[in-house]
Amino acid sequence: MADLAILHGASAGLVFARADNPAERLGWMEPAPQPAPAGAVLYRAILRLGAEGVEAPFLYTVEQDAEPGREEELNAWYADEHIPRLAAVPGVLSARRFVALDAGTSPRYLAAYRLERREVFESPAWIEARETPWTRRARTFFRNPHRTMRRLVPAAS
Repeated sequence: MADLAILHGASAGLVFARADNPAERLGWMEPAPQPAPAGAVLYRAILRLGAEGVEAPFLYTVEQDAEPGREEELNAWYADEHIPRLAAVPGVLSARRFVALDAGTSPRYLAAYRLERREVFESPAWIEARETPWTRRARTFFRNPHRTMRRLVPAAS
């Protein structure tokens, strides 16, 4: 059962546009509808912190695969340190981590942070929360990373 469905280029669910390319949009459906829309990438939640069902004006996502043999440590870093530290930053409404249901999906992992303001991402508290020795080590395990800031837009625009 999927917790999240993402449709690239769609106007279903909450619609987010890339901050640096507003024409590139995705539909964010959490929880995932049953049945899921054709072409949607489906995910299972593996960690949830913060407010449930909140609409935030900004969504920062980090997608990545894990270096073979390092998946367990990468997952532990996200669960034990990274997500909890970023979720505690003022202006972060929620922090989530997902894994694609289809093992062939790449990138397989998705972290999502709902932000009150775009500036939260560049705040001293955010930078302090993400800069740790374990973070520096864990980032070396990222493969195929994609980091994207998006903003919520009306579905009809």
